Amino acid sequence: MQLQPDRREPSLPEAQMGRILHSARQAIGELACKVEELDRRLAEVRTGALPAHLDRLSGHGVEVFRGESEVRQLLEDTVATATGRILSMHPGTPLPASLLLAARRRDEEVLGRGVAVRTIHSESMLRVPRGRAHLKALRRAGAQIRTSATLPYRLTVLDTGLALVPAPTGGDDGGGGDDGDCAEPAVAVVRNPDLVSLFAQTFEFCWQDARPAELAPPTRTGPTARQYQVLRLMQLGYKDEAIAREIGVSSRTMRRIVRELLEQLDATSRFSAGMAAQARGWLVPPRPHDGCR
Repeated sequence: MQLQPDRREPSLPEAQMGRILHSARQAIGELACKVEELDRRLAEVRTGALPAHLDRLSGHGVEVFRGESEVRQLLEDTVATATGRILSMHPGTPLPASLLLAARRRDEEVLGRGVAVRTIHSESMLRVPRGRAHLKALRRAGAQIRTSATLPYRLTVLDTGLALVPAPTGGDDGGGGDDGDCAEPAVAVVRNPDLVSLFAQTFEFCWQDARPAELAPPTRTGPTARQYQVLRLMQLGYKDEAIAREIGVSSRTMRRIVRELLEQLDATSRFSAGMAAQARGWLVPPRPHDGCR
């Protein structure tokens, strides 16, 4: 059988490389055109859409995000825009484990990019395992952490140009910001430079008053005498009002004692607190020198 000659056009290696380079230059040129188009559109947003957006905020530079999904997306976007520093305050009881994990991942991401993070947490974070673990992880990642017995409100300040604060929820509790209530999450984004500066100054004032976080495990392993009283009465089925009368404290003090017990036992309900107290041996009377708190 006679073979047919190869009819393809002969090609030099130099010619093949030339075609490849030409194709690459053409692709780079097209990409450069796309980048220029994106730059143009960003400039339009910067010079037109952003001022118009701020005008819709009645000149106050404040925008409110409501609902879990909106607030979650806002926090993710906030992380993406941080370049220099993040200042934050976190009052109240520790967040649920899932929210703490999401917050830690955001903080670790910005710390990994070289953003400086300073944060102040409520001392209640040190009384529960998940709170202590959260602070330890942040410190390992490079965050500066302090704790305080009292903080005015939840706050995040980014690069001195943006602040996130709780938005009014419409409740009748005066906007206390208790993390334990069931109100829909709402965050106000503040862009007004004067307000952002004021929030940053508030943070610095609280930072000076706060203490470096002591992350060593607590030395006390049992309840105080008063906590033991409350646990025993809870075990007998007493309601909070009856327990308050029995031990001679106000209803507000009683709620604080129960909240602290739940935190220390890492419990979410009175029932689970009772189970945890039983497992730890907290229902055994404390030694006399433990005293009341």
